[in-house]
Amino acid sequence: MIDVKTAFLLWVIQAGTLAILLLAIWLHGRDQRHFLWFGIGFAAHATGLGLVGARGNIPDFVSIHVANITSLFAFSAWITAISALDRRRAPFAAWLPPLIWIVGNLLPQVRETFALRVSTYNLAAAIGFLSLAVLITKASFSSRRYRIMLSAIWATQAMSSLTFGIFVIFRQPKGFQDNILGLWMGTVALVGFITAIVILAKMLMDRSEERLQALVRTDPLTGVLNRRGFSEAYQRIHDEAPSPALALLIFDLDHFKQVNDEHGHQAGDQVLLEFSALCRSLLPQRAAFGRTGGEEFAAVLAISEPRDAALFAETVRMALAEKPISTELKPLSITTSIGIAVSPLAGAKLEQLMSDADSALYVSKSQGRNRTSVKAGARIVTVPTARLETGVAVDEQVDRQVAILKRIAAVATSLDS
Repeated sequence: MIDVKTAFLLWVIQAGTLAILLLAIWLHGRDQRHFLWFGIGFAAHATGLGLVGARGNIPDFVSIHVANITSLFAFSAWITAISALDRRRAPFAAWLPPLIWIVGNLLPQVRETFALRVSTYNLAAAIGFLSLAVLITKASFSSRRYRIMLSAIWATQAMSSLTFGIFVIFRQPKGFQDNILGLWMGTVALVGFITAIVILAKMLMDRSEERLQALVRTDPLTGVLNRRGFSEAYQRIHDEAPSPALALLIFDLDHFKQVNDEHGHQAGDQVLLEFSALCRSLLPQRAAFGRTGGEEFAAVLAISEPRDAALFAETVRMALAEKPISTELKPLSITTSIGIAVSPLAGAKLEQLMSDADSALYVSKSQGRNRTSVKAGARIVTVPTARLETGVAVDEQVDRQVAILKRIAAVATSLDS
């Protein structure tokens, strides 16, 4: 069985090494704040335990009060790290462990009695472990299996700390050398500490892998799917769609090169960003949207009939045409041409749908742009356009919208027949 000094040394080395590693990871990706808080937590844990282990060689105030507050602050940092990893705000319970120690030691009897100080520390630690256990149970990251395992370990450590805190009140040891059970508790705590680190490391690795995979599948400018991500999303929708057909839509922003030439690439980027945000806000369920080229985007929809795709396309087209896009120089009016390909689910192939949608897009452009054309089978039909105008009565604009929807339905009917 290891002695107290050796246990403290092993603990300090492990926690300190982890702190350095986690802080180094954070320095290479400062948007991942959970690594920062985990690093701070392990650094505080190592510092606090190191000061406790140096008792007798440094002033008692430092080895007792500064050491324990620093060690308990580690719980605050870990709880904040878990919250950051789960994209939540840290709860008030994060600050309870160091507060319990501070408040407890305001009482002279606690401050001057070793057993009561140990009991107060273990009560604070139990609250910290219990808060971690509850927080990880409610988290949404990683697998449920790992979260339950980690929660069970922290709940066990909470019960151990609470049991030990009660024990020392009855045993009334005068120092660490009198505390035989404390050696066993320290060993149990060390095993729990190492096990929790291993599971947490696995969860962080899985999270980093998920993040890397998301970056591989995402367009860095707009945040929508890139060509690879779109292809995978198409296959997923194809395999899981309850609808009898799929529609693939290609959007091409009209005269986009002119925007870049006359207003600069920053304005062009703003147009791409706002168009992506508009499409994502209007995207129905069982659908995916991505950027497949410079100013070219695509969407795949699980549909019941061609008119569903036409309705979505016209909604996007009219919304974009009526939306001024702010740039540094002046607001820009942008339009899009759209090509749609429709296929029964059983025979839907991405390459063929892309080719058919591209043919429909060519027709939209050749007929003056800012139009939607639909290809189903061998025919391509262009949806008649109607632009809403400023200064026109609301009732009249509504009538025009209804007329547009009727024309879309007529087109879809002709495609179905």
